Amino acid sequence: MTTHLMDLDEERLMRHFCLEEECQQVLQWFNEQGFERPEGHDERVALAGKLRELSNEKYEASDFQSAMMYALGSLHCLDFSQARSALQNDAQKQQVLKLLVPVLSNLSIVFLKRSGDGYNAARAADFGLERLKRMPQDADASKFRAKLLFRRGLAKGQTKNFVEARADLREAARLMPDNREIRKALENCKAADAQQKGAPDDQWRGVLTETPKVSRLQAKLRRCWRSTRAAVLDVVGTRALLVVLLGPFLSYALQVAVLTWARNREAPSIAEVM
Repeated sequence: MTTHLMDLDEERLMRHFCLEEECQQVLQWFNEQGFERPEGHDERVALAGKLRELSNEKYEASDFQSAMMYALGSLHCLDFSQARSALQNDAQKQQVLKLLVPVLSNLSIVFLKRSGDGYNAARAADFGLERLKRMPQDADASKFRAKLLFRRGLAKGQTKNFVEARADLREAARLMPDNREIRKALENCKAADAQQKGAPDDQWRGVLTETPKVSRLQAKLRRCWRSTRAAVLDVVGTRALLVVLLGPFLSYALQVAVLTWARNREAPSIAEVM
């Protein structure tokens, strides 16, 4: 039997993104700026809010390094140990979450802007989405869910994971349909995805088979179906796609007809045989 020891005084938020040496650098910066983390709950939350505002100001000024440090400082203030968290009442826990989720959302975009760090940007968005589930699912939660999905989509795109990026951006666009920035990112993701796949080299497809024309036609039909399906998903969503499930049957019928025609074209006539 394995025994697991749990340190109730351990703090985990900053270590979600920083190695131990990096944590020490943040704490040193924190002290050099004249800040000291209070012991009281309300005072710590108040300082975290102030640091978040300073991070936003630095972000607007395109000083992404300082924006990151102030956001990590805010995270440090909200980094209650498990023992302290256990003593918080429901109102205090919600107070922390209400500030923590925006800080994680800000960190996600700051990581991207500062150094193109798609890995930590996606981790910050993942963490924010997980903590968001613990909050009341109201209009504010929907807004932050859209922001976090948008920023995670950008992070996934940064690492060229366009399939997952497209899914996140599509859901963000559904939640905030009037947001031009999200719509533009979704269109760019579609274009990048198509470019990554590249134009198929059909001239070589099927050269080792007996029916190269048939192989090329099969490939074109499959690509056509995938592209049509993706376009319908982007426009109407998954549920509405059920209405057009007749598409695969029509596609199959068309494929059979085209293949039959292709085989007839490739088959030698009686005159050619004679």
